[in-house]
Amino acid sequence: MIEAELPDGTVLEFPEGTSPDVVQRVVRQRMGVAQPAAPEPKQSSIMGDILQGAGNVAAGAVRGAGSIGATLLAPYDVARGAIAGEGFSLDRNRKRREAMTEGLRAMGAEPESMMFQAGKLGTEIAGTLGVPGTLARGAMASGAAPAVVNALRGGGMVSPGLQSAAGNAALRVAGGAATGGASAGLVNPDDMVTGAAVGGALPVAQAGLRAAGRGLTRIAGMTTGAGDEALSQAYQAGRAGGAQGQAFRENMRGQSDMLNVLDDARANLNQLRTDRAAQYRQATAGMRANTQPVDMTPVFKAVDDVSQDFMFQGQARNPQAAQAIQRARETVDAWAQLDPAQYHTPEGLDALKQQIGALRESIPFEQRSARTAIDRVYRAVGGEVAKADPQYAQAMADYSQASDLIDEVQRALSLGERASADTAMRKLQSLMRNNANTNYGARLATAQALEQQGGRQIMPALAGQAVNSWTPRTMQAMTATGLGGALAATGNIPSALLAGAASSPRLAGEAFYGAGQVAGQIPPALIEALRRGVVTGAPVAVTDQR
Repeated sequence: MIEAELPDGTVLEFPEGTSPDVVQRVVRQRMGVAQPAAPEPKQSSIMGDILQGAGNVAAGAVRGAGSIGATLLAPYDVARGAIAGEGFSLDRNRKRREAMTEGLRAMGAEPESMMFQAGKLGTEIAGTLGVPGTLARGAMASGAAPAVVNALRGGGMVSPGLQSAAGNAALRVAGGAATGGASAGLVNPDDMVTGAAVGGALPVAQAGLRAAGRGLTRIAGMTTGAGDEALSQAYQAGRAGGAQGQAFRENMRGQSDMLNVLDDARANLNQLRTDRAAQYRQATAGMRANTQPVDMTPVFKAVDDVSQDFMFQGQARNPQAAQAIQRARETVDAWAQLDPAQYHTPEGLDALKQQIGALRESIPFEQRSARTAIDRVYRAVGGEVAKADPQYAQAMADYSQASDLIDEVQRALSLGERASADTAMRKLQSLMRNNANTNYGARLATAQALEQQGGRQIMPALAGQAVNSWTPRTMQAMTATGLGGALAATGNIPSALLAGAASSPRLAGEAFYGAGQVAGQIPPALIEALRRGVVTGAPVAVTDQR
């Protein structure tokens, strides 16, 4: 029995176990004392919520930094526990982390809130971004193979550079596991194993997604007739955005002049010529500075040797070759009569070689013997210049390589001055199709080299033109029409509509472009955020960064 005595001597009795609050309330009522007013509920306001959210983000950031700080103190905590007879464990370190969280809670933070977790996760990500680079530098310092260094530096998400596909895959998994374990362990040692497992799995998942994507583009490329390259370019354009995305969109939706891409291709070709000339001038600066005359006797001998090879008992074996050799001889003789101090220098003989080169280019391709004869004279003159300037040979090799690319571009894509716009456009638009007409990708490789070295992008516009039709192209049009008609005839209208949609280049282009846009909106640190989010269980907020 519980007793409570009032000021007037009255004793109140209450059953055993009565709550003290109940006893106090009854006593107050008997004494006529007013009950204390109930506390008013906390009023919420927009500004208050904003301030609370900002405070939670800041507190979470402090807690995230504290996670890494606590990890750095883990050896100290383990040592203290061992000295105190607690054995080797992380219990003291775990309590340190709990104390940090409760301390922030006491200051008004809400550790369970999304804002707190976002601030914590963001700081942890920022604090561990340098882990791959640190591991790579350590591996390099220890003499590890370059492929191992690359695997660590890329966190397993890029190819280490081995020729073996299996070796690359193994190193990527190992690199992902190492960086994942180290990143997670830096935040919380308890999560190191889980972080390694997630980090090692991400490269495998990435490879699977890429393979699925390639398969999807091939299937869509075949069903629409647009070609898988066009849909791959659509995805890349959506992901890149900017001028690349604009060029694709406008050509796909008919908002741009289709001949603009031809202008860009020809501008790229002109840029190749300009770069070739600039590189040649830079590489031959030493040759031009050399004013020492070169002996032309070897050049005369080269002309005589070539002439003898095409003569028999004073008669020409090949009249066309003999005529070409005679023109070369006249060119060399005329040059020999010029002032040696000005025209027989390395630079002067290089000009003579260009004259002989122009003579060679004037000979029709079918006159092979004549072209071969003049080419020997051309090389002989170049050889004498190379003797005078050791760097000349490399300069000519680079010039020849650049010339080969220019010749191949003009031939494969019909971008020469004499080619019609219609012919050039048909060849450019064929780049999206991997078939016999495009030499199974060889023409595409030439165009990609033109785009890369010329500076102006042409592939997005061509891809947009390839998918600008609502109806499928070529044979796919007949197949899709027949299939759709057959399904419609059976009354299966939904399936007929689905078959038509699956074979539409325009719909496929819009879909792949949209998928690229979604991928392009993912922040660069998303993969790491996913890894940290899986490891810590914290929510990951992805916002539009574009």
